[in-house]
Amino acid sequence: MNRNFAKISALILASSMLLSLTACDTAQTSSSQSQTETSSEDNTTTIADSSDAPQSSEAESKEESTTTTSEETKAPVGVDGVQTNGQLVVDIDGHTWGISLYGGGDGANYASYLNLFKEKVGSNVNVFNMVVPTAGAYYMPQGYEDYNASHQDSINSIANKLVGVINVDGYSALEAHKDEYIYTRTDHHWQPLGAYYAAKEFCEMALVPAKELSTYEKVDIEGFVGTMYAFTDYNERIKKDPDVFTYYVPSTKYEATYFTTDCKIDPASQYVKTIFVEQPVGGAYSTFMGGDKKIVKIETENKNGRKLCVFKDSYGNAEIPFLVDSFEEIYVCDIRYFDLYAPEFVLDNGITDVLFTMCTFSAVGVNAEHIKSQLLDESREGKYDPAETDMAQTTPADTTAQTKPAETPAEAKPAQTPAETTAE
Repeated sequence: MNRNFAKISALILASSMLLSLTACDTAQTSSSQSQTETSSEDNTTTIADSSDAPQSSEAESKEESTTTTSEETKAPVGVDGVQTNGQLVVDIDGHTWGISLYGGGDGANYASYLNLFKEKVGSNVNVFNMVVPTAGAYYMPQGYEDYNASHQDSINSIANKLVGVINVDGYSALEAHKDEYIYTRTDHHWQPLGAYYAAKEFCEMALVPAKELSTYEKVDIEGFVGTMYAFTDYNERIKKDPDVFTYYVPSTKYEATYFTTDCKIDPASQYVKTIFVEQPVGGAYSTFMGGDKKIVKIETENKNGRKLCVFKDSYGNAEIPFLVDSFEEIYVCDIRYFDLYAPEFVLDNGITDVLFTMCTFSAVGVNAEHIKSQLLDESREGKYDPAETDMAQTTPADTTAQTKPAETPAEAKPAQTPAETTAE
């Protein structure tokens, strides 16, 4: 192993241990404030669920962490160097970016879990895989190549291990548009524009229509300083160069219903019928459904008989608006927060298509294990009866178009604030 790569792998491993302390239940601010903000479950502070933030992966070294200086790495002009949690701060085209270093991995476990899932749901359900890279795949500055493993190698490794699962090449779809603004500069997520190109590629593979971007209403959120501010140890360059977060509202009419992770109506969100939930500026990425700890059912005006279930990390959240045009029903489920036996859930709801979509850090890292422990836990088999769940009792959608973000009623605040600026 390259000596420098071993150093940075160890550095990323150390950072992942630190990030794991904040995973799921501990909140970090992603706003532009100058200190960490923690959040209890019932507050309204913007938070960052870092359970699928850049973290250790299969190929990361266990060597003792060694401080890496700019001199040692021959840092290019404009690069602060390696931060304590495996991030870079770099100037690109006159703006400051935070970019996560990737440790790599072959995704063997992830692929095996998808193969098992396909075996469980049978031949009548189409199962798709789309793993996408983070910004480092396309924007890593010259001089740091040895510090960043290949996202494409990991994605190809997974694709080559799939059996009966249809692979979607999100990597190439994004690469074709890398000169556009497809990733955020101040957050470890992508821009919705990147999600659009990936979702469109999936729709083409699934043989469903996908509308052009020009049919969507464009919404800009100015002053966005996301998770990279905290991930880079509150680097002032990130704070002083805020981003513009741009999302897109579909023209297709729909209605969303929010459920708990065991498929009960979520009383905190019972009045929310849109997939866009208003957030503080620093939590702009959580505009999509208000975060991850939920199941969302979307009924659209499409009558094509296609029902999609999306199993995702938070990267998948930004894809959902671009799928509304293509399916009659969509069920959005997070691999980390799902308390049912997933094959049973899919079959009992008459789902025709399943998409597993997430970033490389999740697919080769610890998040992949949630597919086994959360989705494929056979001890849950037989516990899901759609006739006895709130999902079966939802009324048909009035397919009212939602063009503006909804605000959760004050009298019905969720137990977990919607402002989960979730990692990946």
